[in-house]
Amino acid sequence: MPFDVAKMSGKWKFDSFSDNYPQVMDKMGVPSDRFEKVRATEFPLDISLQGNVMTSKLVYLGKTIENSLTMGEEGEENDTSGKKRMVTYTLEGDCLVSVYPDHDGKGLPVHTSRHFVDDDTIRMTIKAGDVEGWALIKRC
Repeated sequence: MPFDVAKMSGKWKFDSFSDNYPQVMDKMGVPSDRFEKVRATEFPLDISLQGNVMTSKLVYLGKTIENSLTMGEEGEENDTSGKKRMVTYTLEGDCLVSVYPDHDGKGLPVHTSRHFVDDDTIRMTIKAGDVEGWALIKRC
């Protein structure tokens, strides 16, 4: 079944992580104190796909982040830390995939794949360089 982008709209919270998920976040430059805040935060997400343009609005730790990107084409994305990064989003079977060829400005590739476990759970697998981990997020 293809990934339903609009089904991601709603309020989400991190539920569980692989044992090495903090190392994945560290590799991506996410400070440990920020990671702890993320673990306890609910975040509303509004996302849609019109044709091949994906539009998202995320409220995260008091900031609103909006992006509009064309599927299959590299584009600039505003991230939760306030940085802009180049990324390509694609739909690959039952997954929404994002590829950042240079996540940290030093050549670190990051690949994230998201798929629905059920209507209220998304599993994200993140590979940052040579470190890979996963997280489950649950609908609130």
